[in-house]
Amino acid sequence: MPFYRLYGLHFQSTFSIPALTEIPGLGVNPNVTIQLVSDGCIYDFIPKDVAQQPIALQIEPADALVYLYNTGVYLIQGGCKIVIVSAPQACSQNICQALLGIVMAVLLYQRRLYILHASTAAIHGMAIAFLGDSGAGKSSVLAALLAQGFQGIADDLTALRLEPHTALTYPGVPHLKIASEVANSLKLSVSPLQSKDEFYFSFPSTCKSSAFPLRHLYILEYGSHFLIEPISPQQAIIELWRYAGLKSVLKLRNRHHFNQVALLAKTSCLYRLRRPRDLQKLSKVGKLLKHHISDIHFNNDYLNCE
Repeated sequence: MPFYRLYGLHFQSTFSIPALTEIPGLGVNPNVTIQLVSDGCIYDFIPKDVAQQPIALQIEPADALVYLYNTGVYLIQGGCKIVIVSAPQACSQNICQALLGIVMAVLLYQRRLYILHASTAAIHGMAIAFLGDSGAGKSSVLAALLAQGFQGIADDLTALRLEPHTALTYPGVPHLKIASEVANSLKLSVSPLQSKDEFYFSFPSTCKSSAFPLRHLYILEYGSHFLIEPISPQQAIIELWRYAGLKSVLKLRNRHHFNQVALLAKTSCLYRLRRPRDLQKLSKVGKLLKHHISDIHFNNDYLNCE
């Protein structure tokens, strides 16, 4: 059975997950097991009328159920086991896409990690994350940074282990989904999806056992010109609360997660990053961020910002 390492955890699966790179399993005790049941019946877990809905959720701290139409039922148990009961004629690509998205977010939530709807990159051992509403360009900005020499950590789903003086993030799924015009603008080598207008861009995996301290978070917005401005700690708590979890799917709104938000606001700096809605200027985002990080951490003489 294949083994994988993702978000700092060892996974053992009964089936191959094409988006991930297998690791040797000898002597590895998995943190999480994944089991695919192809001859089960989804109606043993959900009523037939619910099965007609596109999605159904029942999420608790210890046990959760995620149902996706024409894909199957995912049972997530105690943050250490995922059982997939596939729907008839379910596509393996859809099964894996849901597994590495919402299902993984629920599992990490059960393990009491802080979940952000964010894309994350790293440079010189520190992580920076990008928040924003749908369409704000999180994946596009991440792709631009990768083209500028940043390391990729995760797209769309960022999980943080919060400690008293720092927030740590581990590498997630090493690919992102981008529009065709973004891929063409950045000259990226991509793989087509079912949609002719979208592509997967796979990026080199960082050291999967390494944790990166999260130093900066940027809220993406569009504007007439490039601008980075700091957000006050009080406003940062409000903004981070907005982007906790996966918006409209996994909503985290309780005292424990408010405490996590407050700790993240204390250990990391939040900024607003405005940029023109112009693909020809997308590559300049990486240079701008290199300058910003250099000014703050390296007295403007460490990173190459040319």
